[in-house]
Amino acid sequence: MSDYYLIAIIIGMAVVTYIPRLLPMMLLSRKEISPSFNRWMTYIPVSIFAALVASDVFFWEDTFNINIFENGKLIPTVFVLLVAYKTKSLLWSMVVGIGGITVMWLFM
Repeated sequence: MSDYYLIAIIIGMAVVTYIPRLLPMMLLSRKEISPSFNRWMTYIPVSIFAALVASDVFFWEDTFNINIFENGKLIPTVFVLLVAYKTKSLLWSMVVGIGGITVMWLFM
Protein backbone atom coordinates (compact mmCIF):
# COMPACT_ATOMS: atom_id res chain seq x y z
CA MET A 1 0.00 0.00 0.00
CA SER A 2 1.55 3.25 -1.10
CA ASP A 3 1.72 6.40 1.00
CA TYR A 4 -0.50 8.27 -1.47
CA TYR A 5 -3.20 5.63 -1.21
CA LEU A 6 -3.10 5.81 2.60
CA ILE A 7 -3.27 9.61 2.59
CA ALA A 8 -6.20 9.51 0.14
CA ILE A 9 -8.07 7.08 2.42
CA ILE A 10 -7.45 9.29 5.47
CA ILE A 11 -8.61 12.42 3.64
CA GLY A 12 -11.66 10.57 2.30
CA MET A 13 -12.61 9.37 5.79
CA ALA A 14 -12.20 12.90 7.14
CA VAL A 15 -14.51 14.30 4.45
CA VAL A 16 -17.12 11.59 5.00
CA THR A 17 -17.20 12.19 8.76
CA TYR A 18 -17.18 15.98 8.38
CA ILE A 19 -20.13 16.22 5.98
CA PRO A 20 -22.81 15.13 8.54
CA ARG A 21 -21.51 17.83 10.90
CA LEU A 22 -21.28 20.56 8.29
CA LEU A 23 -24.62 20.13 6.52
CA PRO A 24 -26.88 20.78 9.56
CA MET A 25 -24.80 23.82 10.48
CA MET A 26 -25.12 25.21 6.98
CA LEU A 27 -28.83 24.44 6.67
CA LEU A 28 -29.87 25.60 10.15
CA SER A 29 -27.52 28.53 10.73
CA ARG A 30 -29.94 31.13 9.37
CA LYS A 31 -33.13 29.60 10.77
CA GLU A 32 -34.70 30.35 14.12
CA ILE A 33 -34.83 27.25 16.32
CA SER A 34 -37.65 27.02 18.82
CA PRO A 35 -36.69 26.93 22.52
CA SER A 36 -38.53 23.63 23.03
CA PHE A 37 -36.56 21.96 20.22
CA ASN A 38 -33.33 23.42 21.58
CA ARG A 39 -34.15 22.10 25.06
CA TRP A 40 -34.99 18.68 23.59
CA MET A 41 -31.65 18.59 21.76
CA THR A 42 -29.73 18.99 25.04
CA TYR A 43 -30.85 15.47 26.05
CA ILE A 44 -29.39 13.76 22.97
CA PRO A 45 -25.74 13.43 24.16
CA VAL A 46 -26.80 12.18 27.60
CA SER A 47 -29.15 9.57 26.15
CA ILE A 48 -26.58 8.32 23.65
CA PHE A 49 -23.94 8.02 26.36
CA ALA A 50 -26.39 6.19 28.65
CA ALA A 51 -27.29 3.76 25.87
CA LEU A 52 -23.64 3.02 25.13
CA VAL A 53 -22.79 2.46 28.79
CA ALA A 54 -25.89 0.34 29.49
CA SER A 55 -25.28 -1.89 26.47
CA ASP A 56 -21.70 -2.49 27.60
CA VAL A 57 -22.52 -3.11 31.26
CA PHE A 58 -25.61 -5.31 30.99
CA PHE A 59 -24.49 -7.52 28.11
CA TRP A 60 -22.00 -10.19 29.16
CA GLU A 61 -20.81 -12.67 26.54
CA ASP A 62 -23.43 -11.46 24.01
CA THR A 63 -26.44 -12.04 26.30
CA PHE A 64 -28.35 -9.73 28.62
CA ASN A 65 -27.18 -10.60 32.13
CA ILE A 66 -27.90 -8.82 35.42
CA ASN A 67 -26.64 -11.63 37.66
CA ILE A 68 -23.86 -10.08 39.74
CA PHE A 69 -22.10 -13.46 40.08
CA GLU A 70 -21.91 -14.05 36.31
CA ASN A 71 -21.56 -10.52 34.93
CA GLY A 72 -18.23 -9.15 36.12
CA LYS A 73 -18.94 -5.64 34.88
CA LEU A 74 -21.72 -4.97 37.38
CA ILE A 75 -19.53 -4.70 40.49
CA PRO A 76 -17.16 -2.05 39.03
CA THR A 77 -20.23 -0.21 37.72
CA VAL A 78 -21.72 0.01 41.21
CA PHE A 79 -18.44 1.39 42.57
CA VAL A 80 -18.25 3.96 39.75
CA LEU A 81 -21.82 5.08 40.42
CA LEU A 82 -21.08 5.48 44.14
CA VAL A 83 -17.88 7.44 43.51
CA ALA A 84 -19.58 9.62 40.89
CA TYR A 85 -22.46 10.37 43.26
CA LYS A 86 -20.19 11.17 46.22
CA THR A 87 -17.41 13.13 44.48
CA LYS A 88 -19.19 14.51 41.37
CA SER A 89 -15.81 14.07 39.70
CA LEU A 90 -15.37 12.58 36.24
CA LEU A 91 -11.67 11.99 36.94
CA TRP A 92 -12.26 9.87 40.05
CA SER A 93 -15.11 8.02 38.38
CA MET A 94 -12.84 7.11 35.47
CA VAL A 95 -9.99 6.06 37.78
CA VAL A 96 -12.32 3.81 39.81
CA GLY A 97 -13.89 2.40 36.63
CA ILE A 98 -10.59 1.59 34.96
CA GLY A 99 -9.21 0.17 38.21
CA GLY A 100 -12.34 -1.92 38.74
CA ILE A 101 -12.29 -3.35 35.24
CA THR A 102 -8.57 -4.10 35.59
CA VAL A 103 -9.12 -5.95 38.85
CA MET A 104 -12.08 -7.78 37.31
CA TRP A 105 -9.95 -9.00 34.38
CA LEU A 106 -7.12 -10.07 36.69
CA PHE A 107 -9.38 -12.33 38.74
CA MET A 108 -11.61 -13.74 35.98
